[in-house]
Amino acid sequence: MVTHESRSALERAQFFLDKAIACRADERVDFEAYLEASIVFARSALHRLKKRFESHPEFRNWWGSLLGDSAVTFTRVQRDWILKDASLKIGQKGYAASVGCEAPSWQPTVAGDFYYFEGPSIPATETVTRHLAALKAMLGEAEQRFLA
Repeated sequence: MVTHESRSALERAQFFLDKAIACRADERVDFEAYLEASIVFARSALHRLKKRFESHPEFRNWWGSLLGDSAVTFTRVQRDWILKDASLKIGQKGYAASVGCEAPSWQPTVAGDFYYFEGPSIPATETVTRHLAALKAMLGEAEQRFLA
């Protein structure tokens, strides 16, 4: 059922992240598209928040305090890259067979095992999940602060 909450940018970001997480290893094109959509909607959540509360007298100072936040920076940089330059700017891992073997000793079963932002040991979906949680907390704080 479509609700006001389900149409929120942050819920859409989570929706596309969940789709990316569910992609099998052979669905890497879909994974990248879903991850890009998640990031774009996450950034949209911040734009919508700003539009909604920017006339509040305390908003400008609060907003300024967010500009150095890692989740805000991540979504801004990644979204700007996606919309203005090219496809997702993301690290990728390859898997190869050991010497004398025909196939790798371990093969990924999900597409997310191939991708990272922070380093090969931290999956891209983990990074985006962490940033979405931080944005959700920020939006909740704004609701409490500026609607009270």
